[in-house]
Amino acid sequence: MGLLSWIIIGLIVGLIVRCFFPVQSGGLPANLLLTMIGALTGGYISCYFDYGTLAVMDTQAMLAALVGALIMALLLKILRF
Repeated sequence: MGLLSWIIIGLIVGLIVRCFFPVQSGGLPANLLLTMIGALTGGYISCYFDYGTLAVMDTQAMLAALVGALIMALLLKILRF
């Protein structure tokens, strides 16, 4: 359940970023995919430091997934992908 929540967080952040920055050249699928990868990375890092697991929805792991997706969105904006 935790893994699914990280993917959903990544997709939601990708849609929100797309609303605020609609002229990115990568397109919506690339934006969603990369923010989802950022959320999964943040979630896995939180599991590594024992803040959550893949099976359970933990708030600390979800916050780490959110931060990972936001960092990836920021990198997308900086690199103009």
